Amino acid sequence: MRLTPNFFIVGTPKSGTTSLFYYLQEHPEVFLPKIKEPHFFSYPEVENTYYKVKIVKSKNEYFDLFESKKDYKAVGDLSTSYLFNSKSAERIYHFNPNSKIIMVLRNPVERALSHYLMDINLGYIKVPLQEVINNKEKYKQHYNEYIEPGFYDQQIISYKNYFNDDQILIILSDNLFKNTSKSLNKIFDFLEVSKNNSESKKEVHNQYSEPRYKVFNIIARSNNLKSLIPSHLKSKLKHIFYKKNAEKPNLKQEAILLKELYNNSIANTEVIINQDLSNWK
Repeated sequence: MRLTPNFFIVGTPKSGTTSLFYYLQEHPEVFLPKIKEPHFFSYPEVENTYYKVKIVKSKNEYFDLFESKKDYKAVGDLSTSYLFNSKSAERIYHFNPNSKIIMVLRNPVERALSHYLMDINLGYIKVPLQEVINNKEKYKQHYNEYIEPGFYDQQIISYKNYFNDDQILIILSDNLFKNTSKSLNKIFDFLEVSKNNSESKKEVHNQYSEPRYKVFNIIARSNNLKSLIPSHLKSKLKHIFYKKNAEKPNLKQEAILLKELYNNSIANTEVIINQDLSNWK
């Protein structure tokens, strides 16, 4: 049986979408493909990156991801490139105009810092973030990864141009982790699947960590090498090779610069989504 995606988690990166992916995978009425981020509706633009990600480029390859022996109420595609990519909303609409759209938004300053620190630890960048902020053209690719995704106002509007308000659910990252069960039940209601009455503490995935041995970064950056490691071993290896409770570097000056950049966008976003974002300011 070939399923048709009817909901899309479109972003944003470093906001808790990895955790949400695993939470939703546990629900018996929700189907998500084994490839966490197909990036199908942001191709070919998404190729302009230094990450060696697996991109699903053809319709046949995309539809093959949704082969299943049984039917599901909610069939999803989680690709964090869909929110930032200006063409994704229109492509998703033409694919399925009845789609439900989920956005997870994080304080854009924290999001940018988190993304940069991840790349530092993986060895994708060695220059200070302040240089990236102040030299947009020189570090265009890195600027597009760390800074640009945080201007949520225009990104949200691009989806509102195609989808009705009742088709869009916006979850704040802080709420997802502070009130996980409440946030998940809100998502389950939105997807019209059964609620989860469990109040159990769920594991937070993809948290900040530092490598114990830099050689492990070679594996982390290589999809070919990662594909050789069974999924049940990956989390165990991460605990061994990465220090999970490592102290984050002090990036106070960078945070000040980012707040100045995002100030107007945050104010606009607050109005657009009709939610209090005063803690972002």
